[in-house]
Amino acid sequence: MDDAACGQVVARLDHILSAEQLAPALTHQARALRDRLRTGVRVVLVGPRGVGKSQLRDVLLGEEVPGGPPGIAALSVGHDITDPEGEELDVHAVTLRNPFLDRTHVIDLAASEETGLPAERISWALSRADIALWCTQCFSEEEAALWAQASDHLKDHSFLVLTKADALAGAGTLHARVAALQAVAAEEFHSFFPTSTFHAHKALRAGQEVSEAQLAASGVLALRQSVSGLVASGQRADLDSALLFLQRHEPREPVLPAPARGKSKTSAQVQPYENALNLLRSRTCDLATATAEADTVLETCGTLAEDLVELAAEQTQSDASFDAWRNDLYEASDKVMLMGLENDLRSAADAATVILQLKRDLEARVAL
Repeated sequence: MDDAACGQVVARLDHILSAEQLAPALTHQARALRDRLRTGVRVVLVGPRGVGKSQLRDVLLGEEVPGGPPGIAALSVGHDITDPEGEELDVHAVTLRNPFLDRTHVIDLAASEETGLPAERISWALSRADIALWCTQCFSEEEAALWAQASDHLKDHSFLVLTKADALAGAGTLHARVAALQAVAAEEFHSFFPTSTFHAHKALRAGQEVSEAQLAASGVLALRQSVSGLVASGQRADLDSALLFLQRHEPREPVLPAPARGKSKTSAQVQPYENALNLLRSRTCDLATATAEADTVLETCGTLAEDLVELAAEQTQSDASFDAWRNDLYEASDKVMLMGLENDLRSAADAATVILQLKRDLEARVAL
């Protein structure tokens, strides 16, 4: 996700919040969207004590993370560790420069000396996680009971990770264990990954860089790519949700006429843009009042895109600038039509964003 684009959206949310003109429910929604964009995606590593979470974490990040004090509640790598509710967390924080940590929290939940599974800490972490990596050797009944607390949304965005696969292979039990855990993962997780991090972690401890071949052999490369894909998807969805909110609720500033210039556009050159902009403005309420159902938003965007294309096609004006804009409009309309085929909330947010971008482009052209 483009940090500059994210920063601009956060600034716009800050602006409308500072105006204090939103209804209480909308104020709460705006704050949640802003905080979400600021915080990033929380990836939590959980599982029994001694299962190999810390080794997996280090190989996943590509560097050895300095250890914290014994019995810590969590390890947050790379970002602010204050809970969104304002609670100070009992954690040991380590800041790293790592591409995998771009707007991402990685939290390694540590077990205490007394118990292998800190139930309260895991419950706390799962309630705040966006993605969970459940590290296990057998996914025991106790583990299953704790994982049952996770929301369906979290389960759909989490991974079951079999650790120390090399040891199981040496004992001749790897095939049966993988088959058993694959069945669990099919019902309870997004995906399942067997991993063997011993050699890769040994290289890290020796100060060596883990090669891509070693990373692939460990199983962590595929896991990292899948986690990164979900992180990117989540960040894009957060940004789209914020843009859709701004489209519906951001105060509209009047477009002031540009000062006269020696080579200003003639009214005939500007008129096609004004016609399209007036159409968008007159139909903005259709999008703003659309329900949260994806098909309703997509239908509204699709109809509006078709009407804009029809309006542009009727224009007889022909100059390089207008022809380029018309081609961009046709391309945007095709995108909206394709999003309509997906028929999900993310596609609806993308379609609304395309319409918003068209409107802003027209406002800029009319103001020149």
